[in-house]
Amino acid sequence: MLGHDSRPAAWLITNAHVFDGTGSRTFVADVLVRGDRIARVAADIDPQSCPDATTIDGTGLTLMPGMIDGHAHLGSGVTVHHTLSGGATAEQKVLMVAHAAKTMLDYGFTGAYLGGDRNVPAVVGLREAINEGWMPGPRLRVASWESTTLSILDPTHPLHTDRESVPSRLRNWVHSMADLGVDIIKMPLTGESGLGPWGVQAENTSRELVYNDEEVAAAADAARERGLWLTAHAHSSEGIQMAIRHGFRAVYHVSFADDETIEQLASVKDKVFVAPSPGILYGLLHDLEYPPTEGMETQRTIDSLSQAVPKMWKAGIRIVPGGDYGFRVAPTGENARDLELFVDWFGMTPSEALRCATEFGGFAMGMDNELGLVREGYLADLLLVDGDPTSDIAILQDPARLAMIMQGGGIHKLPQLRTSSLREAVS
Repeated sequence: MLGHDSRPAAWLITNAHVFDGTGSRTFVADVLVRGDRIARVAADIDPQSCPDATTIDGTGLTLMPGMIDGHAHLGSGVTVHHTLSGGATAEQKVLMVAHAAKTMLDYGFTGAYLGGDRNVPAVVGLREAINEGWMPGPRLRVASWESTTLSILDPTHPLHTDRESVPSRLRNWVHSMADLGVDIIKMPLTGESGLGPWGVQAENTSRELVYNDEEVAAAADAARERGLWLTAHAHSSEGIQMAIRHGFRAVYHVSFADDETIEQLASVKDKVFVAPSPGILYGLLHDLEYPPTEGMETQRTIDSLSQAVPKMWKAGIRIVPGGDYGFRVAPTGENARDLELFVDWFGMTPSEALRCATEFGGFAMGMDNELGLVREGYLADLLLVDGDPTSDIAILQDPARLAMIMQGGGIHKLPQLRTSSLREAVS
């Protein structure tokens, strides 16, 4: 029951420029919302036909689906508003998870497929609270905390000291995460060169495989047994191909995908989505306190992605935004920067980038028949934007440009604007 109990029986949004999520050109239309669903989209809906509806004047505004992030972290302690100190208490960390979720919603993200957080019970509990309607935040798909990407560099880890035990350890870990109530199992199939500022200087770590096929198969079998999706942290072609072999639903980073790997991804494009995660790379590149070192391969990764992602897009692979937001160099709240990077780095048009955040986001959430489009019968997760993001994608990074945030037919944000009908809507 997402949304507010105080919502009226219906909303009538009139005369808006509609971006429907498919990437098509905007069109002027009225949109009727009843309960949590879009009831009608038409050129001119007579208010007399829905006398119980409260009218919102959308003149000069763009109506679009709420945005969906495909790779976010809620528990990493950093938003645009606040950063947890190193000595934060367990209670403060739980509150930070809720604060990060509200921040995402405040910035127009009505859905999030998460990339994992250490405090799994807190995020699972938050998902239920959001679904029940008493906490604000995006619709959530909750991921396990990952078996650490640093394990390949830790000489005391069982990957190096007791390799025969790893399959059973992974199976047990998957079941323990399932018992906590996650939707997704997150696994690092490759290492991570980009951890340099935190004491790891290991060039080419992003290309190193963490697990072998037997180990990944053990985790994948356990995940399927529990009805869970699989997400791969995978920079290299070998890691991406391993994810494809074992039925992973999502692949993060895809930094060094070669043509053969892109062809393999295209062969399963109806089952898989990709989140190339440019946001954290942008943050690392522009962070003045901890500039990237050569071992981190930041610019090399950007250059490779800028070649690979356009090929993936041309091949019809579903690409979603989600730049690893939640960390100091990419705080929660900056999530919409990915859309601008999709345009600037990957050559998409603004409408194509918006499609990634809406229609393809609905697919990522497993709700592609009811989420991510302005279409009759779909969930009413909607934004009214002051301006035209199909011309200037960067305006979505400014929360002041979000004139309305609606989730499941409930209003999260609707300030007084220019018309008497709108003033009535918020009175």
